[in-house]
Amino acid sequence: MKCKRCRRAEAAVDLPSHHAAFCTDCFFLFFRRQVTEGIRKLRLLAPEDRVLVCVSGGKDSLVLWDVLMDEGYETEGLYIDLGIDGYSDRSKEKVLAYATSRGKTPIVVDLAKEGIPIPEAARCVRMQECSICGTVKRYFFNRVAAEGKFTVVATGHNLDDETARLLGNLLHWQRDHLARQHPLLPGTDEGLVRKVKPLWRVSEVETAAYGFLKGIDYVTEECPMSEDATSLVYKEALSRIEDRMPGTRIVFYKGFLDPSNPLRKGPEAAAPADAVGTPRACAACGAPTYAETCSYCRMKERVRKARSLRAAPVSR
Repeated sequence: MKCKRCRRAEAAVDLPSHHAAFCTDCFFLFFRRQVTEGIRKLRLLAPEDRVLVCVSGGKDSLVLWDVLMDEGYETEGLYIDLGIDGYSDRSKEKVLAYATSRGKTPIVVDLAKEGIPIPEAARCVRMQECSICGTVKRYFFNRVAAEGKFTVVATGHNLDDETARLLGNLLHWQRDHLARQHPLLPGTDEGLVRKVKPLWRVSEVETAAYGFLKGIDYVTEECPMSEDATSLVYKEALSRIEDRMPGTRIVFYKGFLDPSNPLRKGPEAAAPADAVGTPRACAACGAPTYAETCSYCRMKERVRKARSLRAAPVSR
Protein backbone atom coordinates (compact mmCIF):
# COMPACT_ATOMS: atom_id res chain seq x y z
CA MET A 1 0.00 0.00 0.00
CA LYS A 2 1.37 3.41 -0.99
CA CYS A 3 1.33 6.50 1.22
CA LYS A 4 -1.81 8.54 0.59
CA ARG A 5 0.07 11.83 0.82
CA CYS A 6 3.28 11.41 -1.17
CA ARG A 7 2.03 8.46 -3.30
CA ARG A 8 5.61 7.17 -3.58
CA ALA A 9 6.79 5.46 -0.40
CA GLU A 10 5.26 2.39 1.15
CA ALA A 11 2.78 3.15 3.92
CA ALA A 12 4.03 2.47 7.46
CA VAL A 13 0.88 3.47 9.38
CA ASP A 14 -2.71 2.65 8.45
CA LEU A 15 -5.34 5.00 9.93
CA PRO A 16 -8.87 3.77 9.13
CA SER A 17 -10.41 6.64 11.10
CA HIS A 18 -8.89 9.07 8.58
CA HIS A 19 -9.31 6.77 5.55
CA ALA A 20 -5.57 7.10 5.04
CA ALA A 21 -2.23 5.37 5.29
CA PHE A 22 1.10 7.19 5.52
CA CYS A 23 4.79 6.53 5.12
CA THR A 24 6.94 7.39 8.12
CA ASP A 25 7.83 10.95 7.09
CA CYS A 26 4.30 11.82 6.01
CA PHE A 27 2.90 10.32 9.20
CA PHE A 28 5.19 12.54 11.28
CA LEU A 29 3.90 15.56 9.36
CA PHE A 30 0.27 14.41 9.74
CA PHE A 31 0.64 13.79 13.47
CA ARG A 32 2.30 17.13 14.22
CA ARG A 33 -0.37 18.93 12.18
CA GLN A 34 -3.08 17.22 14.20
CA VAL A 35 -1.46 18.41 17.43
CA THR A 36 -0.77 21.95 16.25
CA GLU A 37 -4.29 22.25 14.80
CA GLY A 38 -5.72 21.14 18.15
CA ILE A 39 -3.62 23.79 19.87
CA ARG A 40 -4.68 26.47 17.38
CA LYS A 41 -8.41 25.69 17.37
CA LEU A 42 -8.77 25.91 21.15
CA ARG A 43 -5.98 28.45 21.73
CA LEU A 44 -4.23 26.12 24.13
CA LEU A 45 -0.75 27.60 23.80
CA ALA A 46 0.92 30.81 22.68
CA PRO A 47 4.45 31.10 21.26
CA GLU A 48 5.65 32.96 24.35
CA ASP A 49 4.40 30.35 26.85
CA ARG A 50 6.73 28.55 29.25
CA VAL A 51 5.32 25.02 29.26
CA LEU A 52 5.68 22.51 32.08
CA VAL A 53 5.16 19.11 30.46
CA CYS A 54 4.09 16.42 32.92
CA VAL A 55 5.91 13.25 31.89
CA SER A 56 5.24 9.79 33.30
CA GLY A 57 7.60 7.68 31.18
CA GLY A 58 4.73 6.48 28.99
CA LYS A 59 4.27 7.09 25.28
CA ASP A 60 1.77 9.95 25.43
CA SER A 61 3.64 12.34 27.69
CA LEU A 62 7.05 11.72 26.10
CA VAL A 63 5.59 12.12 22.60
CA LEU A 64 3.91 15.35 23.71
CA TRP A 65 7.21 16.70 25.05
CA ASP A 66 8.93 15.68 21.81
CA VAL A 67 6.37 17.41 19.58
CA LEU A 68 6.28 20.61 21.63
CA MET A 69 10.08 20.89 21.55
CA ASP A 70 10.13 20.26 17.80
CA GLU A 71 7.48 22.97 17.39
CA GLY A 72 9.74 25.45 19.19
CA TYR A 73 7.97 25.83 22.53
CA GLU A 74 10.01 26.54 25.64
CA THR A 75 9.46 23.44 27.75
CA GLU A 76 10.66 21.62 30.84
CA GLY A 77 9.58 18.18 32.01
CA LEU A 78 8.13 17.25 35.39
CA TYR A 79 8.29 13.66 36.62
CA ILE A 80 6.47 12.61 39.79
CA ASP A 81 7.85 9.44 41.38
CA LEU A 82 4.72 7.76 42.74
CA GLY A 83 6.62 5.32 44.92
CA ILE A 84 5.23 2.21 43.17
CA ASP A 85 7.75 -0.59 43.66
CA GLY A 86 9.58 -1.40 40.42
CA TYR A 87 7.21 0.44 38.10
CA SER A 88 8.22 3.91 39.27
CA ASP A 89 11.92 3.10 38.90
CA ARG A 90 11.43 1.88 35.33
CA SER A 91 9.32 4.90 34.46
CA LYS A 92 11.88 7.31 35.88
CA GLU A 93 14.65 5.64 33.86
CA LYS A 94 12.71 6.22 30.63
CA VAL A 95 12.09 9.88 31.47
CA LEU A 96 15.73 10.55 32.38
CA ALA A 97 17.02 8.74 29.28
CA TYR A 98 14.72 10.67 26.95
CA ALA A 99 15.47 13.99 28.63
CA THR A 100 19.21 13.38 28.33
CA SER A 101 18.82 12.63 24.62
CA ARG A 102 17.26 16.08 24.18
CA GLY A 103 19.70 17.91 26.45
CA LYS A 104 17.15 18.34 29.23
CA THR A 105 17.13 17.68 32.96
CA PRO A 106 13.60 17.03 34.21
CA ILE A 107 12.23 18.27 37.50
CA VAL A 108 11.64 15.27 39.77
CA VAL A 109 9.25 15.13 42.72
CA ASP A 110 9.70 12.07 44.97
CA LEU A 111 6.47 11.32 46.82
CA ALA A 112 8.28 9.09 49.31
CA LYS A 113 10.35 12.09 50.37
CA GLU A 114 7.17 14.17 50.48
CA GLY A 115 5.69 11.63 52.90
CA ILE A 116 2.86 10.43 50.68
CA PRO A 117 3.86 7.55 48.34
CA ILE A 118 0.72 6.39 46.55
CA PRO A 119 0.58 2.70 47.65
CA GLU A 120 1.01 3.57 51.34
CA ALA A 121 -1.37 6.53 51.11
CA ALA A 122 -4.05 4.26 49.61
CA ARG A 123 -3.70 1.80 52.47
CA CYS A 124 -3.80 4.56 55.07
CA VAL A 125 -6.85 6.44 53.84
CA ARG A 126 -8.64 3.46 52.26
CA MET A 127 -9.28 5.17 48.95
CA GLN A 128 -8.77 4.01 45.38
CA GLU A 129 -5.18 4.49 44.26
CA CYS A 130 -6.21 6.33 41.09
CA SER A 131 -8.24 8.86 43.08
CA ILE A 132 -5.35 9.56 45.45
CA CYS A 133 -2.88 9.70 42.57
CA GLY A 134 -5.01 12.26 40.71
CA THR A 135 -5.26 14.51 43.75
CA VAL A 136 -1.53 14.37 44.48
CA LYS A 137 -0.51 14.87 40.85
CA ARG A 138 -2.77 17.88 40.35
CA TYR A 139 -1.34 19.46 43.49
CA PHE A 140 2.28 19.11 42.38
CA PHE A 141 1.54 20.02 38.75
CA ASN A 142 0.25 23.37 39.95
CA ARG A 143 2.80 23.89 42.74
CA VAL A 144 5.83 23.21 40.57
CA ALA A 145 4.42 25.34 37.74
CA ALA A 146 3.67 28.27 40.03
CA GLU A 147 7.03 28.11 41.81
CA GLY A 148 8.87 27.80 38.49
CA LYS A 149 6.99 30.69 36.84
CA PHE A 150 5.59 28.46 34.10
CA THR A 151 2.60 29.92 32.29
CA VAL A 152 0.95 26.60 31.44
CA VAL A 153 0.91 22.94 32.45
CA ALA A 154 0.57 20.37 29.61
CA THR A 155 -0.46 16.74 30.08
CA GLY A 156 -0.44 13.86 27.60
CA HIS A 157 -4.13 12.95 27.66
CA ASN A 158 -5.07 11.70 24.19
CA LEU A 159 -8.35 11.24 22.34
CA ASP A 160 -8.90 7.79 23.86
CA ASP A 161 -8.48 9.19 27.39
CA GLU A 162 -10.85 12.08 26.81
CA THR A 163 -13.58 10.06 25.14
CA ALA A 164 -13.41 7.37 27.84
CA ARG A 165 -13.82 10.07 30.47
CA LEU A 166 -16.68 11.59 28.47
CA LEU A 167 -18.46 8.24 28.14
CA GLY A 168 -18.16 7.60 31.87
CA ASN A 169 -19.51 11.04 32.73
CA LEU A 170 -22.44 10.55 30.34
CA LEU A 171 -23.31 7.07 31.58
CA HIS A 172 -23.50 8.36 35.13
CA TRP A 173 -24.90 11.78 34.15
CA GLN A 174 -22.13 13.62 35.98
CA ARG A 175 -23.37 17.01 34.82
CA ASP A 176 -20.86 19.02 36.85
CA HIS A 177 -17.97 16.98 35.40
CA LEU A 178 -19.40 17.27 31.89
CA ALA A 179 -19.66 21.03 32.24
CA ARG A 180 -15.97 21.29 33.06
CA GLN A 181 -14.52 18.68 30.67
CA HIS A 182 -12.37 20.47 28.11
CA PRO A 183 -8.77 20.36 26.80
CA LEU A 184 -8.26 23.80 28.36
CA LEU A 185 -8.67 24.78 32.00
CA PRO A 186 -7.84 28.49 32.37
CA GLY A 187 -5.64 29.76 35.17
CA THR A 188 -6.67 32.25 37.84
CA ASP A 189 -5.05 35.27 39.43
CA GLU A 190 -5.13 33.38 42.74
CA GLY A 191 -2.42 30.94 41.66
CA LEU A 192 -4.09 28.23 39.59
CA VAL A 193 -1.93 27.74 36.49
CA ARG A 194 -3.56 27.14 33.10
CA LYS A 195 -3.73 23.45 32.11
CA VAL A 196 -3.95 22.07 28.58
CA LYS A 197 -4.19 18.73 26.75
CA PRO A 198 -2.62 19.27 23.31
CA LEU A 199 -3.05 15.61 22.20
CA TRP A 200 -6.84 15.73 22.31
CA ARG A 201 -7.16 15.14 18.55
CA VAL A 202 -4.83 12.11 18.28
CA SER A 203 -5.60 8.54 19.31
CA GLU A 204 -3.58 6.21 21.49
CA VAL A 205 -2.65 4.11 18.46
CA GLU A 206 -1.42 7.18 16.59
CA THR A 207 0.63 8.33 19.58
CA ALA A 208 2.15 4.87 20.01
CA ALA A 209 3.04 4.76 16.31
CA TYR A 210 4.66 8.19 16.49
CA GLY A 211 6.72 7.20 19.53
CA PHE A 212 7.82 3.90 17.98
CA LEU A 213 8.77 5.39 14.61
CA LYS A 214 10.55 8.30 16.31
CA GLY A 215 12.60 5.86 18.39
CA ILE A 216 11.28 7.15 21.72
CA ASP A 217 11.82 4.50 24.41
CA TYR A 218 8.84 4.49 26.74
CA VAL A 219 7.25 2.27 29.38
CA THR A 220 4.83 -0.10 27.68
CA GLU A 221 3.26 -1.63 30.79
CA GLU A 222 0.16 -0.17 32.39
CA CYS A 223 0.44 1.23 35.89
CA PRO A 224 -0.17 -1.74 38.24
CA MET A 225 -2.44 0.47 40.34
CA SER A 226 -4.84 1.00 37.42
CA GLU A 227 -5.90 -2.64 36.89
CA ASP A 228 -9.42 -2.02 38.23
CA ALA A 229 -9.82 1.49 36.80
CA THR A 230 -13.26 2.00 35.27
CA SER A 231 -11.71 4.15 32.55
CA LEU A 232 -10.20 1.00 31.04
CA VAL A 233 -13.70 -0.47 30.68
CA TYR A 234 -14.89 2.63 28.86
CA LYS A 235 -11.80 2.57 26.62
CA GLU A 236 -12.46 -1.04 25.69
CA ALA A 237 -16.09 -0.30 24.85
CA LEU A 238 -15.12 2.62 22.63
CA SER A 239 -12.40 0.53 20.95
CA ARG A 240 -14.99 -2.04 19.96
CA ILE A 241 -17.18 0.67 18.44
CA GLU A 242 -14.17 2.29 16.73
CA ASP A 243 -13.18 -1.03 15.15
CA ARG A 244 -16.62 -1.35 13.58
CA MET A 245 -17.10 2.35 12.80
CA PRO A 246 -13.71 4.09 12.36
CA GLY A 247 -13.76 7.76 13.27
CA THR A 248 -16.40 7.43 15.97
CA ARG A 249 -14.14 8.74 18.77
CA ILE A 250 -13.24 12.03 17.13
CA VAL A 251 -16.85 12.66 16.01
CA PHE A 252 -18.04 11.90 19.56
CA TYR A 253 -15.57 14.28 21.18
CA LYS A 254 -15.80 17.10 18.65
CA GLY A 255 -19.56 17.01 18.97
CA PHE A 256 -19.28 17.33 22.71
CA LEU A 257 -16.88 20.28 22.39
CA ASP A 258 -19.26 22.15 20.08
CA PRO A 259 -20.04 25.49 21.76
CA SER A 260 -23.76 24.91 21.20
CA ASN A 261 -23.73 21.74 23.33
CA PRO A 262 -25.86 22.54 26.42
CA LEU A 263 -24.07 19.91 28.54
CA ARG A 264 -20.78 21.80 28.38
CA LYS A 265 -20.22 25.24 29.81
CA GLY A 266 -16.76 25.57 28.29
CA PRO A 267 -13.27 26.15 29.61
CA GLU A 268 -14.38 29.01 31.83
CA ALA A 269 -16.14 26.46 34.08
CA ALA A 270 -12.86 25.27 35.57
CA ALA A 271 -13.74 25.48 39.24
CA PRO A 272 -14.78 22.36 41.16
CA ALA A 273 -18.50 21.70 41.44
CA ASP A 274 -18.54 22.60 45.13
CA ALA A 275 -16.46 25.74 44.72
CA VAL A 276 -17.79 28.86 46.38
CA GLY A 277 -16.32 32.27 45.58
CA THR A 278 -12.70 32.56 44.44
CA PRO A 279 -9.69 30.43 45.41
CA ARG A 280 -7.95 31.28 48.67
CA ALA A 281 -4.60 30.25 50.14
CA CYS A 282 -4.58 26.86 51.88
CA ALA A 283 -4.16 27.34 55.63
CA ALA A 284 -1.52 24.59 55.71
CA CYS A 285 0.60 25.02 52.57
CA GLY A 286 -0.56 28.24 50.88
CA ALA A 287 -1.70 26.56 47.67
CA PRO A 288 -4.88 27.90 46.03
CA THR A 289 -8.01 26.10 47.21
CA TYR A 290 -11.74 26.66 47.52
CA ALA A 291 -11.76 25.24 51.07
CA GLU A 292 -9.88 26.29 54.18
CA THR A 293 -7.37 23.49 53.61
CA CYS A 294 -6.55 22.00 50.21
CA SER A 295 -7.42 18.38 49.38
CA TYR A 296 -3.73 17.42 49.26
CA CYS A 297 -3.05 18.67 52.78
CA ARG A 298 -6.21 17.02 54.09
CA MET A 299 -5.13 13.73 52.56
CA LYS A 300 -1.58 14.07 53.88
CA GLU A 301 -2.96 14.69 57.39
CA ARG A 302 -5.06 11.54 57.15
CA VAL A 303 -1.97 9.56 56.17
CA ARG A 304 -0.04 11.05 59.08
CA LYS A 305 -2.77 10.12 61.55
CA ALA A 306 -3.00 6.58 60.19
CA ARG A 307 0.74 6.15 60.59
CA SER A 308 0.54 7.43 64.17
CA LEU A 309 -2.20 4.96 65.02
CA ARG A 310 -0.20 2.07 63.57
CA ALA A 311 2.91 3.12 65.47
CA ALA A 312 1.13 3.63 68.80
CA PRO A 313 1.76 0.88 71.41
CA VAL A 314 -1.17 -1.44 72.05
CA SER A 315 -2.47 -1.08 75.62
CA ARG A 316 -2.81 -4.30 77.63
